[in-house]
Amino acid sequence: MASNRLRRHKVGRSRKVLFDSSFLIAVMERPTPWLQDIQEKLGGFEPVVIAPVYAELERLASGNSHAARFASLAKQLVDGGTLKLAGGEVDRADEELVSMALDEGAVVATVDSALIEQLEASGVRVIRLRGGRVEAEGPFS
Repeated sequence: MASNRLRRHKVGRSRKVLFDSSFLIAVMERPTPWLQDIQEKLGGFEPVVIAPVYAELERLASGNSHAARFASLAKQLVDGGTLKLAGGEVDRADEELVSMALDEGAVVATVDSALIEQLEASGVRVIRLRGGRVEAEGPFS
């Protein structure tokens, strides 16, 4: 039976993965199978973008920078329902990511080195990119 092949740590409640704008822009700029990679590392997960991160994407998408196009593509993931939108104070993305991750036992996906340092100091698990692929260290069960 197929259910016999599922690993024990991949069965059970799905964990929230909170996405930072830096991670979303990076995977839009250099497409990778990031959703599948995260699924492989964590098993089932709920992909979430908090309101402050969405506001950052909107702000960046409205500009003329190199990142504007990629921010617009990332924003479409929320608008299209691939990523779920959740609350948070609009002007404090990094602080809200840390706080929500701690409150809900969530994992944060980011490539922002300052945020990674803050998350790890708080004991929050981090998903990052290395060589264009998802890297997740430590047990996520």
